[in-house]
Amino acid sequence: MHPPLAPDPPAAFDLFDPDDGADAVLTSRELSVTRSKLGDLLDLLPAGLLIHQEQGIVYANVEASRALGLSREALVGRHFLDFVADPDLPAQRALFAGCLHDGALVRTQDCVLIGADARQTSVQVSMSPLPWDGLPVLYVLINDVTALKQTEAMLRVLSNTDSLTGAWNRRHFIDLAEAEVERSRRYARPFSLLALDIDHFKRINDAHGHAVGDEALKAFTAACRTTLRTNDVLGRMGGEEFAILLPETDGKGARRVAERIRTRVRALTVPAGTDTVRFTVSIGWASCQGDGRDLDAMLSCADEALYRAKDQGRDRVVGAADVAFV
Repeated sequence: MHPPLAPDPPAAFDLFDPDDGADAVLTSRELSVTRSKLGDLLDLLPAGLLIHQEQGIVYANVEASRALGLSREALVGRHFLDFVADPDLPAQRALFAGCLHDGALVRTQDCVLIGADARQTSVQVSMSPLPWDGLPVLYVLINDVTALKQTEAMLRVLSNTDSLTGAWNRRHFIDLAEAEVERSRRYARPFSLLALDIDHFKRINDAHGHAVGDEALKAFTAACRTTLRTNDVLGRMGGEEFAILLPETDGKGARRVAERIRTRVRALTVPAGTDTVRFTVSIGWASCQGDGRDLDAMLSCADEALYRAKDQGRDRVVGAADVAFV
């Protein structure tokens, strides 16, 4: 809770103070009209505006009312910091105090506001002191960037995702796998990698066309996903080659997951005109339980196991021995 407003808070628009002893350029009526027009102008801003003294808000425009979920009248006396989400509150409190007491400008700081209606809004906040006699006053400008943040998040996903299958692309898979290697090294926890290759995939494209081949890739990806946990990571490494990262999984667990995927893929059917396409997958796995794990070595080990699975007749799972990589 914040202390109540001072008994005589500055009026929101007392920006004009004609000298009573001089001929005022503006009549009282003109001054009133000017203030009214200024208020209308602030309400046209595409950003929320709060005029704020230390104890609370003395003015809010229409957009601020929308963002904070309260009427303009109800916002008077409330405090901007009351609406800041907990993770952002310490930083915003420090910025507010620095601006109010030290005149430090604040420009486009990201934070999340939680309105009185419990709606969360991603915003960028700017603050600046106002030239006001008496109590220190500042303005808080609130730009709603929710749509921008959603677009940025969507673009990040698109840049990291294989457009056909929805699996992570090779680059992002490697990034995620590197992070898991580091976590496993720090806590000495096991993890496993699967290398997967759809058997004779070129025959599907040659016999039925690339459209059917694309459907086979999507069906394969869906089959993998139904087998994996939410924290497992599926990536398309190129063409019909995929990889799966299995955190907190030893060799026995990796083999079980690989066999489930192999069995599920074997049962898939993909329509191809009046025909039906079936296919299989070969899988190599590598597991690491020691210290000093290296992702490149793990990927090479899983690939080597995959090549052995193909050499032994395909549609099978072959594993590499657990190794402590240094």
